[in-house]
Amino acid sequence: MRRIHWGIAVMAVAVLAGCSDDNSVNGPGFGTMNVRMTDDPGDFDQVNIVVTQVSARLADGADVDTTSADSLQVEDGWIVLDGDTHTFDLMTLQNGVTRQIATERVPAGRYTQIRLKIGTGSNVVVDGVTHPLTVPSGAQSGLKLNGVFDVPTNGVLDLTIDFDAARSIVTTGNGSYLLKPVLRAALNAQSGAIAGTLSPGVPATIGAWVGSDTLSTARASNTGGFTLSALPAGAYSVTVRADSGFRDTTLTNVVVSAGSTQNMGTIVLTPLP
Repeated sequence: MRRIHWGIAVMAVAVLAGCSDDNSVNGPGFGTMNVRMTDDPGDFDQVNIVVTQVSARLADGADVDTTSADSLQVEDGWIVLDGDTHTFDLMTLQNGVTRQIATERVPAGRYTQIRLKIGTGSNVVVDGVTHPLTVPSGAQSGLKLNGVFDVPTNGVLDLTIDFDAARSIVTTGNGSYLLKPVLRAALNAQSGAIAGTLSPGVPATIGAWVGSDTLSTARASNTGGFTLSALPAGAYSVTVRADSGFRDTTLTNVVVSAGSTQNMGTIVLTPLP
């Protein structure tokens, strides 16, 4: 199985944000940018990531006008959305669960990058044992997601960052853990979700595919429920792979619409002979 690869340390994410020729997007005024975070599953008890700053960068050549927002913090062209240090356990952000990591009133206009600074003190918990998570200097200076993020005047831009723990945590030869972040971003107004329930409710991994690439994965809950969130609108193949005892199941042409959840109902698994 091959997952879309967005790079390591600096992520280039193609996010379509309803581009328009309306010049008002770069006009005066302010809007609100909300940034949320979610996670794909990983084989850990906890993945505790220390985020020291979330910031956004206006398109090249755009001026940062802060005259109407004296409290706005700007660093080398980056508008700080949240400058406080927070620790997030990625394992609690699965099956459609998200957490807001930043919100700020910012100059309306087009933004082309979102940046997360990762601090020291991050760790992973495996089988009840806590291990330090080594964060490379590049990650500490900022993980950058490139895209098109339009903040409308007097409006709101909602954005979700999917932090893939399974792909982001690497075990080194000496048994230590290294953070090599793999992220993707989705605009909530243009994204939807897929939900369903497995019968029987057994441990399983569910993936949403486009062609040969897996865009999102989830683990079934104890009752068999699952949610694949932050999916761009479109048609997907959904594959269910039980840990043991059941055949793989694939359902095709599962259509996701922006702003809604496609409920697949109950998916009956076939036992192995």
